[in-house]
Amino acid sequence: MEQIFSMTTLLQTASSLFMVASNIIIVSTLSTAQPEFWCIVHFVTACIIQLHMVCHFGSGVTEMCFYFRRITYECEWYSCSKRFKTCMLMMMVRMDKPMYLTAGKFFPLTYGTIITVVRAAYSYAAMFRNVG
Repeated sequence: MEQIFSMTTLLQTASSLFMVASNIIIVSTLSTAQPEFWCIVHFVTACIIQLHMVCHFGSGVTEMCFYFRRITYECEWYSCSKRFKTCMLMMMVRMDKPMYLTAGKFFPLTYGTIITVVRAAYSYAAMFRNVG
């Protein structure tokens, strides 16, 4: 799954960053009485919600890794065979390093990614607004 969607999520995250930043610049020039203002606000909200859905799934994958480790330990391992205990131990050691879905192998898709994208979009919009 990581190999298939890694570049797609990177492009989606970058395009969300660009769209939110450019629309913040446009919104800053409009008044709230104009209908275009509210159309752009709804569009920016939709961009952020779309990014949230991807990051929510990525966070879920990471959280499930911790959940499976705890569930594995809580099973009745002490009454099982030595082979099962060895397999369980190897699985728990592997689960020490959590799984992350990433955007282009650059950063993990977690809830923090949404905050980072919105902060970066606002920073870029403010910079371009002051420069231009």
